[in-house]
Amino acid sequence: MSCILPELTTLTAVPSISIDTSKERNPPASPTPLDFPDYSSDSFAKPFNERSCEEVYKLLSSIKKPQDVSPAHLESLNLTTESNIPVAEIIPSGVLKTLPPYQWTDPPLAPEAPGTDEMPVPILMSNGSPFPNKERYDLLKHEILFDNDDAFRAVSRLPPHPGREKIKLTQSRKFWAGLDQVAQYWDTSLDQFFERPVVDDSPKEENEALDKMHLDDILDAGRQSGTVQEGKKGPETGSQPEDTSNEATQSPGMKTMYSGRRTGTGRECPEDVREETLRGFMEMVAWSFGCQSSIPNLPPRLQVKGMLFPVRQNFVIARSPQDRQVARKGILEGPMVLVQCRGETSFHDGNGPSGSRYMEICDLLRETAAMLLFAQERAREGATETRPGEGKWWTTKPRWGGADNPGPEADKENTNKPKEAAPDPDARPSNKRSKYDRSSLPFRRHGPSGSKRLSTVERWKMLQPSPGLWDKKIRYTQIGKDKDSPIDNIFMISAINHHFSIVHLRVHSNYVEWLTTGKGDFPDESGDSSETPWQVLQLRRTRWFDLFNPDDRLEGLDGLWALFSWLMR
Repeated sequence: MSCILPELTTLTAVPSISIDTSKERNPPASPTPLDFPDYSSDSFAKPFNERSCEEVYKLLSSIKKPQDVSPAHLESLNLTTESNIPVAEIIPSGVLKTLPPYQWTDPPLAPEAPGTDEMPVPILMSNGSPFPNKERYDLLKHEILFDNDDAFRAVSRLPPHPGREKIKLTQSRKFWAGLDQVAQYWDTSLDQFFERPVVDDSPKEENEALDKMHLDDILDAGRQSGTVQEGKKGPETGSQPEDTSNEATQSPGMKTMYSGRRTGTGRECPEDVREETLRGFMEMVAWSFGCQSSIPNLPPRLQVKGMLFPVRQNFVIARSPQDRQVARKGILEGPMVLVQCRGETSFHDGNGPSGSRYMEICDLLRETAAMLLFAQERAREGATETRPGEGKWWTTKPRWGGADNPGPEADKENTNKPKEAAPDPDARPSNKRSKYDRSSLPFRRHGPSGSKRLSTVERWKMLQPSPGLWDKKIRYTQIGKDKDSPIDNIFMISAINHHFSIVHLRVHSNYVEWLTTGKGDFPDESGDSSETPWQVLQLRRTRWFDLFNPDDRLEGLDGLWALFSWLMR
């Protein structure tokens, strides 16, 4: 199951290297063709009860590999989808009708006499702070519209090209540093291939360094995905084979050389590079609204009755508390927005059976499951955590029977090992630290006196509930939700290739309770027959925004600014 919806991996910083795009070197692998999932689920609304939740339980627990995912998994959730929704319409209607500006008031007119006009009262956000001003938005807009090559050179501390002005990155340096790494796998705008004669005395140090770096990237990408690709023995499933026409058609005594930005191909791009890039883009907007990003402290798992289904949450955006003492402890409020980055590059299996779209269905299930977990987390506002097994007899009463059961076999082997001879108290080693040496330094960890680490047998014999599922660093609050409405609007930023999309999921509180507990006998609260029933999940998404395209970056920035303005209203 973990291969279907992998859990969060630890972020590691990828070192930045400067690439001379005009210098010829050995060519990288052929570029990875762009592919996007486009599966539309139009499930018919059906009533939910305990039996229907049991059906979802069995379907999810039966997944062992991606090929096991079928349209039945989406139909069991009553999921409907809409694609290519305009950015101005992805936010629930009736609140924000236009793109920026939103809460920016007109500057006060020149007063006719001193003291006659008053300054406009600023509109405050839900945390009590005023909304970010237009100057803040204009600064972000100015920096994301930089030319890609100019920004990459600024990140690498390289002088600008002749005739170009030197730019300054104040708010977007983290984003551009990540995008520079992504470009080394995806940017084909400068790709050029040449036929050059083979020269024996040509310098090889630079080419060998780039080839070694390219090989390391392949190994790193393989470790993150769980498998290491072995050379080029065969094409990957659903992707185009590597182009070997250059080697086959080149003349004797000639070799193919390359100049451009790429050092590898898109499918070799490490997942943490894409994640860091999107994190830098999100933080530019989040910090303006008093929010920040956070990596989940616990493995993200969707609760379906008694099953914990692993999902992927790369990081979340949450609100920073106004209390400085609480904020210093790393506690956040929310969560508000979920971000999911996926390393898959192929979503259509050409070698599979006709009509097989399991890769698209699997990708849609990843997104839906992550957003349902996000809805469960937001629904914890005002509730008290109940640990699994808390209050049950099997976590409070010892097991029945009188047979001797000392514990796991591992500790039996440890107890049978010969004990080391006790040291002679009279013998004093020469390198032993004196008790009078450095007496001001602490020689033991702080903690209760007599504390020791429990052995495996002692832990095995303890009767206690399972570890909790709630993040201790999050104050669960449904920020942005209408208190009088049972509907919660879940927003996720979904990223693949070098693109991202804003995804919106409409979830009813009854749906969250049905999925978590299996209870389905809710009273009918719909007074209007045209209103969408609570059993239906409505998923809408914008188009995919290309991070290499300045116009797409600006449209994505406007969408995120609208989203945070709506959530923090």
